[in-house]
Amino acid sequence: MDSEEVMVEMEETGKSSDSQPGLRIILIGEREAGKSAVGNAILGSKVFDAVGVRTREAVKRQREVAERQVTVVDTPGWEWFPSRGSSLGVRREIVRGVSLCQPGPHAVLLVVPLSFSFTKRERQAAEEHVELLGERAWGHTVVLFTVKGGRLKDATLEEEVEESEELQGLVERCGGRYQALYGRSRKGHDAVAELLEKLDNMVAKNRGELLSSEEVLEEAREKEEEEERRHQEEDREREEDLRRVKEALRELEMEEVTEEVQGEGGEATEESTRQQRGRRRYTDEKSDIVESSSADPTSAPPHLTWSDLRAIRDQKCKTQ
Repeated sequence: MDSEEVMVEMEETGKSSDSQPGLRIILIGEREAGKSAVGNAILGSKVFDAVGVRTREAVKRQREVAERQVTVVDTPGWEWFPSRGSSLGVRREIVRGVSLCQPGPHAVLLVVPLSFSFTKRERQAAEEHVELLGERAWGHTVVLFTVKGGRLKDATLEEEVEESEELQGLVERCGGRYQALYGRSRKGHDAVAELLEKLDNMVAKNRGELLSSEEVLEEAREKEEEEERRHQEEDREREEDLRRVKEALRELEMEEVTEEVQGEGGEATEESTRQQRGRRRYTDEKSDIVESSSADPTSAPPHLTWSDLRAIRDQKCKTQ
């Protein structure tokens, strides 16, 4: 489980009824959002990982709730701190989670903790991960806020959302649908029943349409292949830049040496030879810097920038 357990009282479930269709739910959210605790609350039992245990792969659990079969799939959370987002493994597990509730989930619960400020970067990360399931996923998504005791002591949930531009924007992407589960159950308040009712209303509005597992998996496969092609093309471009830069630096060095030799009557002095060796070392060092930087295109060489190197390369190309 990802966070402090959300304790919510639930009524004991009875026997299933043919009049009540099943409900399939997938939980997604950043690390420590409380997804596993939400799954336990919905199913009324500690069927997911214990408090403090990180979810590392998509897991399916199901029970009878309110006289119907409810399936919940818990997924690993993405890292919220690193700006580069979640790992490929986390993204794949989220997509795989959809395949665990064939033929597809009725609802996506985007779990967001209200234990700290919700930033623009966190909103972007949440949107990116919802869209792993396709653009249509927004029509099946409800934002579920996990609230620790006392977090909303001086404000209502509505006020909390309205006061945050990022929360408001995220909720709007989900058609205005949001709900909360509280760390401490409130007397006379059945938060899970309210959540299930909201999900039922959404399913009815969608006329029972599912978020097709087959379509999600196919779209995810196409996106991954496209991303791989893009990475390969970027690698080829960096390698070509590196080759041209090295060539430009070598030719620049040779031109300077030639000019010095000609200026001395065609005889290379000891001083010019020493300078030539120094420039060669300089060129080799810069080539090494460029080569190491090509592994991480976001990092610039400390003394010679990519702009400098491209300028040298372009100057050479013009003279050809």
